[in-house]
Amino acid sequence: MDKSLDDKVNLYLENYNKLHDNYKWKIQSQALMLIPLVYIIHEKELNIEKLNHISKYIKQKTSLFSPLHSYQRYPTSAMLISKYENPKEKVDKLIEYQNKMTNEGLKSGTYSSISALALMSNNENLKDIQQKIRKAKDIYKEMKSNHFFLTSQSDYPLAILLSKYDKPTSEIIEEIEYYYTELSDGPFKKGNTLQLLSHIMMLSDTENKNFMVKRCNEIYDKLKTQGIKIKRMHYPAIGMMAIIDSELDKEIEFIKNIADIINKQKRFKWTKDLNLLIAMLLVITDSINEVNQDINVIETGLNTSIESLIQAQNAALIASITSTSVVVN
Repeated sequence: MDKSLDDKVNLYLENYNKLHDNYKWKIQSQALMLIPLVYIIHEKELNIEKLNHISKYIKQKTSLFSPLHSYQRYPTSAMLISKYENPKEKVDKLIEYQNKMTNEGLKSGTYSSISALALMSNNENLKDIQQKIRKAKDIYKEMKSNHFFLTSQSDYPLAILLSKYDKPTSEIIEEIEYYYTELSDGPFKKGNTLQLLSHIMMLSDTENKNFMVKRCNEIYDKLKTQGIKIKRMHYPAIGMMAIIDSELDKEIEFIKNIADIINKQKRFKWTKDLNLLIAMLLVITDSINEVNQDINVIETGLNTSIESLIQAQNAALIASITSTSVVVN
């Protein structure tokens, strides 16, 4: 494994241990596992004191019933700190964007805060933001009409990302349906995560959709050949790997090695599926830095979708936490 990735793995484990030591009684360890990735994506140093400061500020600025008032404020704080020089000011902007989304009819909840973060990724004026929200709502409604039982608030963030395209909503939905249908004919099982993979495929913005489908199938088969057990939660990461023009065999070897390293850690003994996702995202972020193409497209598309995936996965983990879990202020 090359030094860049080796350093990222060591940094990930070091940062996770710091977070675990500070927050083990505040948030379930699984929900903590994805937070260190945020700092690695943006090459930002973890500062526990700053994380505490921003998370407390978010709590002060939100109501008792807001998702940001509880668990979600920690990964959200990490996102804001790692991306912006003025994270405290961005908290206010985040809440403003979230309110704009609910005013347009998108339901308030964990996924609306994730979507607001995605909206903030581009410095657009308020008029553009409003138009983007309205288009995202149209995209979401069309998704819902095609897959009523699959589509939920968890699809808000990708609807926001897809709203950046100038294409008509009907054309965007048609392309999503193409990917969903073609991918379901291969090794991918139908369901919400396949729909999410179909959305991510749209970020490739390519005319050769058939090639992208074949590439996803190829990645799935190569992972399986290496003895890696693919679960539905890994589908979106496979899509991101397909978009990046890189050496698949080398990437998959790295993923297997990193997953093995993480699996051997005492604190990660019972989270092998999530460990694999972390390994995949570490390799993807490293490949993005190395890939020799339009880095602006890569950063605004994939990095934002990686962040949305991390946040969405965190939201799913948080939702699964039972009433016996402990939360303190």
